[in-house]
Amino acid sequence: MKRLPYLIILVMLAFVACTATQDVEQAKQVVTIDNLKKHVEYLSSDLCEGRKPFSKGAERAVDYLVQEMKSIGLKPIKGDSYLQEVPLVLSQTQCSEVMTMNTPKGKLDLKHNEGFVAFSKRIEEEIHIDKAELVFAGYGIVAPEYGKNDYAGIQNPENKVAVVMVNDPGLGSTGHYFKGDTMTYYGRWTYKFEEGARQGLKGVLIIHEDRGAGYPFSVPVASAGSKLYVNNPDDSSYHCALEGWLSNDAARELLKRNGYDMDQLIAEAKKPDFQPFDLKSDVSVSMKNTFTYNSSPNVVGYIEGSKQNEENIVCIAHWDHLGYGKPIHGDSIINGTTDNATAMAWLLETARAFKALDKQPERSIVFLVPTCEETGFHGTTYYVQNPVFPVEKTISVINLDVIPLWGANNDVTITGYGHSTLDDMVTRLATKYNRYVMADPEAFNGMFYRSDHFPFMQKGVPAMFAKGWSDNRKHGKEWATAKIKDYWANTYHKPTDQLYPETDDYEGLMQEVHLFFDLAYELTTTDVYPQWKPASEFANIRK
Repeated sequence: MKRLPYLIILVMLAFVACTATQDVEQAKQVVTIDNLKKHVEYLSSDLCEGRKPFSKGAERAVDYLVQEMKSIGLKPIKGDSYLQEVPLVLSQTQCSEVMTMNTPKGKLDLKHNEGFVAFSKRIEEEIHIDKAELVFAGYGIVAPEYGKNDYAGIQNPENKVAVVMVNDPGLGSTGHYFKGDTMTYYGRWTYKFEEGARQGLKGVLIIHEDRGAGYPFSVPVASAGSKLYVNNPDDSSYHCALEGWLSNDAARELLKRNGYDMDQLIAEAKKPDFQPFDLKSDVSVSMKNTFTYNSSPNVVGYIEGSKQNEENIVCIAHWDHLGYGKPIHGDSIINGTTDNATAMAWLLETARAFKALDKQPERSIVFLVPTCEETGFHGTTYYVQNPVFPVEKTISVINLDVIPLWGANNDVTITGYGHSTLDDMVTRLATKYNRYVMADPEAFNGMFYRSDHFPFMQKGVPAMFAKGWSDNRKHGKEWATAKIKDYWANTYHKPTDQLYPETDDYEGLMQEVHLFFDLAYELTTTDVYPQWKPASEFANIRK
């Protein structure tokens, strides 16, 4: 008879678990293909004009998001408002047509937008670089864990401009040094400029290379003349006076005139004991900047956790895109269907499913739709500085971006695989849907550092950035590989990123709603604390 209470307890626990499972599955049933299509079709319609910040089309997209959050029942962040205005400054740079370098073998004049591009984050109307000394600083990396300091011994850095390679020393290798061919944050161009400022340099010029950068030289050319930043005047002096890129051909010629072969220098720069050296050359260039001050909103709603201890997770999908571009077949609107209307549909419907639960989650869940991802995730940066709940209480973030409408997938491609224990959670949850986890096969391009989860990572918050992508359930891997190649070449950031009603298949998007709802549910209803793995460069930021 003494066993009876124990059996009753077991039965009650089983009943509770079964009831919770039923609640979760019923909540997901409120998500329909029709709802997903409604969001995608409106947010990527011509009416939204490509959702470029400060445009009428952007206002329409933001209004739509606000109305959807309100109808779903998310809590506003202040009073009855779902908007967090982000103060911004648009810096437009008119650069001198020629960058002049005096070398041991005579003057080298580089043409603007052909041999170089230049800009600055300093809020200064005119910047003149006059015969600043050039130094070759390898990859421009200071990484004690790899025993590497590419700036060791540089004297008088305030008068010098460093010439550095893009990416990191692991590029093209299969070993573990700097994670081999998987780019670390040390390889990102943003890091190069940040580290140059920390070193007190006058400037940093990055040598471009297509594979190492992840894009052609035309990309920095297109973005250099107009840069958008979070308006923080006190931050201006912490940047180099000169930031810029050299084309690969221009850099090779510069190094050749100094008596060096660039390929040999790259090999030397990969070594831990590489030492920087003066190039016996100087550089001159001028910039005139004009500034426009404005603001653009993040759209934010949330569900408050029952524990009210401020622990939270954040789901992210940016709303902004590029507006108008070079016409293709007479169409100039860059609608941004896959980048990022599909992910916004995921976020809204995930919120709807959470509101359909019978039981309130224990941890709060924030649904953040930020502005200005395309210009450097400035909306998320501002949110991290001004969060709804303290970032130190943010358990993890889930960010979706660039979800194609190609149908269901067998895979879950994790960009940034190996960084955190979130990988293990997704691996386990994916089996329920007959899906498997794989690492991003193009991890060399550093995409893990190129979307809205990154400002959270800089504060030590583990992030999940993934989607079905590499193994289409109907057509297979080779078909998916070809589609991906075609996407980057002919659709990404072009007017062709639009709706194709005859072929668009929303089953893959529905897969992401189900999988990442399960992940968010576990993160908000258990005491799990995702952790960075020891090999991640973010492992020691937040203890």
